[in-house]
Amino acid sequence: MLSFIRAELRWLAAGFLLTFFSGFGQTYFISLSNDELMARFELSHGGIGLTYALATLTSAGILLEFGKIVDRVSTRTSVMIVVAGLGLACLLVSAAWAVWALFLAFLGLRLFGQGMMSHVAMTATGRWFEASRGRAVSLVALGHPASEAVMPPVAVAVLLAFGLKELWWIGAGVLAVIALPLFFFLLYRERVPQHAGGQAGEPAPAPKLSWRRGDVLREPVFFLMLLGVLCPPFMVTGLFFHQQHLIAIKDWPAGLWAAGFTTFAGAQVASSLLSGALTDRFSARALLPFYLIPLGLALTLPALLEPRWSIFMLMVMIGLTGGAAATIMGAIWPEVFGLKYLGEIRALTFAAMVASTAASPVITGALIDAGIVFTSQLAVMGGYCLLASLLMGLIQPRLAALASDDVRPHSAPAT
Repeated sequence: MLSFIRAELRWLAAGFLLTFFSGFGQTYFISLSNDELMARFELSHGGIGLTYALATLTSAGILLEFGKIVDRVSTRTSVMIVVAGLGLACLLVSAAWAVWALFLAFLGLRLFGQGMMSHVAMTATGRWFEASRGRAVSLVALGHPASEAVMPPVAVAVLLAFGLKELWWIGAGVLAVIALPLFFFLLYRERVPQHAGGQAGEPAPAPKLSWRRGDVLREPVFFLMLLGVLCPPFMVTGLFFHQQHLIAIKDWPAGLWAAGFTTFAGAQVASSLLSGALTDRFSARALLPFYLIPLGLALTLPALLEPRWSIFMLMVMIGLTGGAAATIMGAIWPEVFGLKYLGEIRALTFAAMVASTAASPVITGALIDAGIVFTSQLAVMGGYCLLASLLMGLIQPRLAALASDDVRPHSAPAT
């Protein structure tokens, strides 16, 4: 692994930094400003939540088309545009003077941060690496837990010392003064993809046939895959968005719950690295039936267990699925559908993921308001994860056929 990192440091560092700086557009960072924003615009919790959800859904719609940019221009050009857009969104949060301006700021943060930065990172890594795609994606994905560990405490310190406007000014400054020059240097040239040489333990190269988005939408197994791969973003977002409600009804100490995030991050890192090695050895599609099982078991725990130590069991199992999901989702689409139009295909799947993260808090919150106990909701989600794991096993033959070009896309020329 160390020799691989040394040999590919330039591109791995670029991907890692993209996922790291995507933190400016993630809920765990943005939500730290909620109290001041609510006071500034006289918004209720529901009001700011609705504004945020609408901005997230809008960003998902834009991402469907804007995400194609990575197929049309160089990676460096894509990154420069995305970093600049995220920096402007940070400035708009600081300067927002009305709710509609706040909506535009949230839209920019979600589109360029949560959406495009992660999209470009995973698309470029999937395209750059073939023989070692699993390891590469797992290392790039470590930027997410690193950001989760570093950015919130720094943000809290800045908020306490200076305030909201200064926090987002500093964010824009970091992107302009540190991120842009780093990416300009690291991505001065494109990496030539590394092809598998047929040695033991190396997966087959990506399919020679490259599928377009329209071809993918005509393939029924794609929608069956979505029934599984959307589980982590939908369910984990719902859990963490209503985490204060959960710890209140379970009578768990808030401090102990916060400490559980350390085990969550550690499990994510370990799972990401392990799943990367397994992806290179067996393929990403072979891991699909297994990676949802820890999440399924985790979501049943709040309904079954009361002890405080179950917090750490819950966090570890969610982290195991989260780390594996980041790696598998970076490798599965080029493995099954090819490289040429990877950007437009990943834009489709990423938009679906973003939409699921917007819908989850609204749906789970409405059910809570309707009297459906949150732990019961989580248990149902857990059961669904286990059924989805079974479904991911049943579609393996079709995925193998797609990966080996036994199935031709509709747009492929006749032979």
